[in-house]
Amino acid sequence: MSTDTLGVKFLLEEYRNIAGTHDKLRDLQARIFNYFLLLSAFPFTLVGILYKDKEFNLLNVPESLSILFLIVGTGHLLLALSLVDARLSQYRYARTVNLVRKFFSTNDAKIAQYLYLPTTDDKPDWIDLGYIRWQRNFILLVGSLFTAYSVSGLPSGDSVRIVLGAVAFLVYWFIFYRFQRKTLERFQKRTDIPKE
Repeated sequence: MSTDTLGVKFLLEEYRNIAGTHDKLRDLQARIFNYFLLLSAFPFTLVGILYKDKEFNLLNVPESLSILFLIVGTGHLLLALSLVDARLSQYRYARTVNLVRKFFSTNDAKIAQYLYLPTTDDKPDWIDLGYIRWQRNFILLVGSLFTAYSVSGLPSGDSVRIVLGAVAFLVYWFIFYRFQRKTLERFQKRTDIPKE
C-alpha cells in the first residue's frame, strides 16, 4: 500500500472521528445549559421548602442561604467556563475538518465545486461564538447576580453590602473573561489573537 493511500485512509478516519467529536460537543453544550437551569432553580426550590410555613424576606437573607447563593453563583461561573471551552473545542475540530476538506479539494479539483462547507482553517471565527454567546452572557449575568446577592447576607451596613455586591459582580466577570482569553490562546495555533 502506498504512502499516499495510507495518508488518504488516515485523513478519512480522522475526518469521521473529528466530525463525531464535533457533534458530541454540540450535545454537551445543550446539557451544560440545562444544568445551568437546574442549578439556578435549586436555591429557590430550597427556599420554598424551608420557608413553606414562614415568611421569607428576600432583602434579609440568612447567612446559610447567602453561602448557598455564593456556591450556586460559583457553579454558574464554572458552567459558563465549560460552555466556552466546549464551544472553542468544537471550533478547533471544525477547523481541522475544514483542512481535511481542503486536502481533498486541492488534490482533486473536480470535487471542489461540490464542497459547500469551508475548506479553510480560518472558519469558524474564534471570537464569534454564535448562539452560545447569548447563553454564556445569560449564565454569567445570572451567576454574577447570585454571587452579588450572596453578599447581602453578610452582617454589615447596607452601603457596605452594595459595594461588596458590586465588587463581587465585577470580579466574577473579570475571572470569566480572563479564563476565556487564556482558553482562546491555548486553542489557537497562531499568536495573532484578535481583541474582543
